[in-house]
Amino acid sequence: MTIDRLRAHWGFTRMPFAKDLAPSMLHSHRSHAEAVARVAWCIDEQALGVLTGEVGAGKTVAVRAALAGIDASRHTVIYLGNPSVGVRGLYSTIVSALGGVPRFHRASLIPQAQDALATEEHERGRKVVLILDEAHMLDADQLEGLRLLTNSQMDNHAPFACVLVGQPTLRRRIRLGAFAALDQRVALRYSMTGMEPAETADYVAHHLKIAGFSELA
Repeated sequence: MTIDRLRAHWGFTRMPFAKDLAPSMLHSHRSHAEAVARVAWCIDEQALGVLTGEVGAGKTVAVRAALAGIDASRHTVIYLGNPSVGVRGLYSTIVSALGGVPRFHRASLIPQAQDALATEEHERGRKVVLILDEAHMLDADQLEGLRLLTNSQMDNHAPFACVLVGQPTLRRRIRLGAFAALDQRVALRYSMTGMEPAETADYVAHHLKIAGFSELA
């Protein structure tokens, strides 16, 4: 059965669990709503946050919902969904997203990224929001590189907000002694839990409704 025939059979105007839903169409349950609120706080405070949860818990969806609530004219969002780019890739992504051309040598790339973040805030009046997805895959070099970025102004002010999004191993890993300096900078930690049975039923009903299916058996 083709997708079109499947949609016609059930009366769907769209597929119920598609990933292209607008943030306003997303289902909100207790853990999701809490995650959205905490990520929004992290962005507002320009803090470092860690959002964890099992695969499919809705971490990325919660981040999308939080980002939808910020003023796009006052924020610059940088999203990195592939940690395999290494620490140089992390710095280069930041510099490129802020309109610069990444320098070749790492020793000069680090201050370039720091300067770009500071310029975006102080000269352009925009807060940078750095989202690192699949952050449980970040290597030790990248985590140390992130700490250096947060250390650019002698701890008196964070030049950007950063949310590390990943599986539960991320939370445990950052607690290791090797990353104590970074762990001390984490202002927000939240672990998303699974939905309760009633929430699951509401989730399914919600997505069927926005797909155009109005009668449940």
